[in-house]
Amino acid sequence: MRLTQLAAGLFALIILAPAWAKDEKVSIRGTPASVSPADEEGKKSGILGTILIEGKKDKDTEYDKAMVKVTKATKIFQLVGKDLKPASFDDLKPGVKMEIEFSGPPDASFPPNATAGKIVIHPR
Repeated sequence: MRLTQLAAGLFALIILAPAWAKDEKVSIRGTPASVSPADEEGKKSGILGTILIEGKKDKDTEYDKAMVKVTKATKIFQLVGKDLKPASFDDLKPGVKMEIEFSGPPDASFPPNATAGKIVIHPR
């Protein structure tokens, strides 16, 4: 009996896990209107720079405009085919399509200010 319940639970987990993963929201998807490297003081505190990104709010995004701080802890990737390859702050340029996931909640200003946890640069 107990083995049957365990097997049923594992089966449900295998079936439902991919659906849960697809429900992840991207904080914002769009193109940067501006990308500004941090000044020396900001760099000393771990800030690489800021991005003013604009896009449109879709079913899977939360914002259409945001001021995003990029730090040394931000994971930056380039989408190549279906693979994520490491990228850097220097790859973030105005006009390049990207998705950003915030590392925490943004503030209540407009546009909201947030810190990037993950950035994925899309191919042109």
